Amino acid sequence: MKFVPQQFKHKVKKLIGYQSPPERLMYRIPLYEDFLRISGGISPGKRILEVGPKDGMDTKRLASLKPKELVFIDLPEKREGNRLWMEEMNYPLSYVEANFLYMTPEERERMGTFDVIYFTGILYHNAEQLRFLRQLYKMLNPGGYLVLESATLRSNRKMRNGAYVEIFYPNTYRNTGSVTHLPSKGAINAWLQMVGFHEVTESRCYKKFNRRIVGQRYACIAKKSSEDDGGTYKSDDALNPPYKFGDAT
Repeated sequence: MKFVPQQFKHKVKKLIGYQSPPERLMYRIPLYEDFLRISGGISPGKRILEVGPKDGMDTKRLASLKPKELVFIDLPEKREGNRLWMEEMNYPLSYVEANFLYMTPEERERMGTFDVIYFTGILYHNAEQLRFLRQLYKMLNPGGYLVLESATLRSNRKMRNGAYVEIFYPNTYRNTGSVTHLPSKGAINAWLQMVGFHEVTESRCYKKFNRRIVGQRYACIAKKSSEDDGGTYKSDDALNPPYKFGDAT
C-alpha cells in the first residue's frame, strides 16, 4: 500500500478487502508475549509501573495480570490523550503526572518499588539516558523485570553495529523537539550492563508485523538479579567511595 497514491488508497483497500490492524504499533503484542515467556509469567498481586503509556493498549495488557497496583507516569502535555483511554479502563490506576527524571528523590521514593517496569518508546526522547536507566533499575525489586523498547541510531551500518550515540543538537532529530541522542543497540546494552542489568534478552518483536523497522528500533527484557549489581568507576583507588554509573546528582 505504500506505493499507492493517497487519493486511491481507500478504494484499493476496499477492493482487496484490506483490514486495518487492531493496533497502530503491532510489535507491542509480540513484545508483551516475549515478556511473559521470558519472565515465566507474572503472578497476581505484583506492583507494575508503566512510563509513558501512549494509547493505553499496553496498560490494558498489564491490567490483565491483576497487579496489586498499576501505576503509570506521563508528562502534563499528555493529560487529555490519557484521559480518553483511561475512561474506558475497568481497572484502578494510579496516575502520576510528572517528568520522571525531574522528580525529586523523595517523590520517587514515595512511589515505592516495582516488580515490573514497562518502558517503551521513551528512552530516546531523553538526553540523560544512562541516568534514566539507573533510576529505573533502582526502582525495581530484585527478581523484577524491565521491558524496554527504543528507536535506535540508523545513520550507517558500522555505527548501528557498534556501541555509539548520535547527537542531534541544536537541531533535534527530524525536528521532534525532544530527540537529541539516538543510541545504537550496542549502546543501550552497554548502559543496561553499567546500571546493573546482567540478564538481558533481546525481543524479536518487529519481525512479524513491522519488518521494515528491524534495525531501526530495539526491544529487550532485562532482569534485575540482585539488590544492586551496578558498575562503578574511579574504583581503583581505595580512597574513592564507589561512584555508581548514573547516580550523579
